[in-house]
Amino acid sequence: MSTPLPPPSAAAPAAASVAVADRPPESVIIRPWPKIVFLYPTFVAATVFFLLSWLGLVGETVLGNTFMAVLLLNLLVFSFDFSRIKSITILIGVLAAVLLVLWLDHKWEVTSFLGRVFGSIDVRMNTAFYGFLSAGLGFLLAVVFVNSRFHYYEVNAREILHHHGYLGDIQRWSTEGLEMNKEIYDVVEYLLLRSGRLIFQPATSKKAIVLDNVAGVNRIEKSVNDLLSVVAVRLNQRPGPG
Repeated sequence: MSTPLPPPSAAAPAAASVAVADRPPESVIIRPWPKIVFLYPTFVAATVFFLLSWLGLVGETVLGNTFMAVLLLNLLVFSFDFSRIKSITILIGVLAAVLLVLWLDHKWEVTSFLGRVFGSIDVRMNTAFYGFLSAGLGFLLAVVFVNSRFHYYEVNAREILHHHGYLGDIQRWSTEGLEMNKEIYDVVEYLLLRSGRLIFQPATSKKAIVLDNVAGVNRIEKSVNDLLSVVAVRLNQRPGPG
């Protein structure tokens, strides 16, 4: 007695699409960025403040004081490496300073004095300043973006490729015996772009490949691990006994 074949299930294409979606990528692109990309908060602030100043929606003193605060905070990224320990120490120091000011305020009214000091600050920039700064930073960021299309690293199943130069120069390292390390050495840079450092040590090279300012470093590390782990499983497969 023959058994009739079941009708094709509608879940089969869905299962196939899920399997394709779960398949690791054939290669992973890694782009190290220069430090200037961390100035994007200043670029955004200059652009927004240019529009506010041009439309006359906010006073010049408010815009100027706020912009200077944003700029100085943004420049801290270039001043120090905020390691985890240093960031915790700074946070504890700021909290201690705030508590000290509140304690002293009961005797000498420190907060009112500080309020008068900060209230007397009157920094003003005109509309042209915000406009030119926004245009200049936007141009530099655009140049950096275009350059990143020609200078990047590619990791595939067999090798690491370093694409560099506008004529398509390539340098290669084998992934056999490759070691990879990840470092998040600056908390502020990680908060701005989820960036960190990737270090590759090919077995065939005495010099490590150090990639700084890799945006989305955790996601890229996971993609590379998934890619190389699948390759390792395939290489370790052996035919069973006949």
